[in-house]
Amino acid sequence: MTRRAIALALAAVLTVACGVRVAVETDPNARRTAWKTWSWLPRPPVARGDTTWAAADERVRTAFDREMKTAGFRRVERERPDFLVTYYAALEKPIAVEAVAYAAGGPANARSAASAQGVYEQGMLLVDVLDTKSGKLVWRGAGRKVFTAEQTPEERRERIDQAVASVVSEFAQR
Repeated sequence: MTRRAIALALAAVLTVACGVRVAVETDPNARRTAWKTWSWLPRPPVARGDTTWAAADERVRTAFDREMKTAGFRRVERERPDFLVTYYAALEKPIAVEAVAYAAGGPANARSAASAQGVYEQGMLLVDVLDTKSGKLVWRGAGRKVFTAEQTPEERRERIDQAVASVVSEFAQR
């Protein structure tokens, strides 16, 4: 085996080891293969003075924009997208399942990443994809242990980047 092949194999192992494991819920009936454009689902503004959330929000959105572009999806502003994206971050406390429920329901084969207590544990990053035609939640990716109280700002940025890359990689596998 050449040195280059060994280096590439080692890089692949390290990438997998450093990545964030993602639990996925998906609707097998969603026609995701035709999707090319996306946009953020409008959300309420961040509370004034919540610098922790604002910094995490900016990092998640920047990483998501970058990873989606790399995966071949185009973000649109003025035209109707094929799908909408939103996310939830359990920065300091768990998120109740009811807080992330949609009127149109969830993926048909949902194997929830929520605990038996009906919460998404503290530290999770949930990314939801909604079909613009049906309004239904058709895909959810949940990365665990993305946020911890002990993280430095640099560690948080790195972990968010890893989590978003893992989530987008799972989503892009059509």
